[in-house]
Amino acid sequence: MTALLVRVVAALLAGTLFSQTAEFTQQYLQRLGGWTDALRVEVARFDATAGASGLSRDAAIDRLRRNPDRFVARQGEDAAVTVADYAHAERRYEALIDNPPLLRPFVALGDPDWTLAGRTFDDFRPAFPIGLDGLVLTGAGFCAGWAGGAGVHGAVRMRRRRRQRAAAERATLDA
Repeated sequence: MTALLVRVVAALLAGTLFSQTAEFTQQYLQRLGGWTDALRVEVARFDATAGASGLSRDAAIDRLRRNPDRFVARQGEDAAVTVADYAHAERRYEALIDNPPLLRPFVALGDPDWTLAGRTFDDFRPAFPIGLDGLVLTGAGFCAGWAGGAGVHGAVRMRRRRRQRAAAERATLDA
């Protein structure tokens, strides 16, 4: 009975956790999309200003960075960081959008923006997994939990058997 209870509890816990990965990824994707859109506007505005001055983006950033005025040079550094952030955000967003919802949790886990993921987690609200991806992930989590519970139970049983065997050997040697 204990083995079954351990497996069922582990399976239910893992199933519940896995079922929420689809919703968490959806909320992360929405937040990432909003951040990407905001950065796109900033980069486009910078590009327009640079273009109006007859400069490319890289030339404008370089010109700002080399300016002897530390304030202006800092603006160049900030522009370079914004452009780099936009490239990373756009890449992550496209990677998530280009994959089916069932695979998105794994894609997001492969290259997360930890700051954004942390803020998503702070605002995360669980959802009932009625979509196909949520149900499949629930089933996968249940199976993983069942296997994990079986592994834990098996390890505990193996340790108990070793102790019993060692105690029996000591008793045989003492006799």
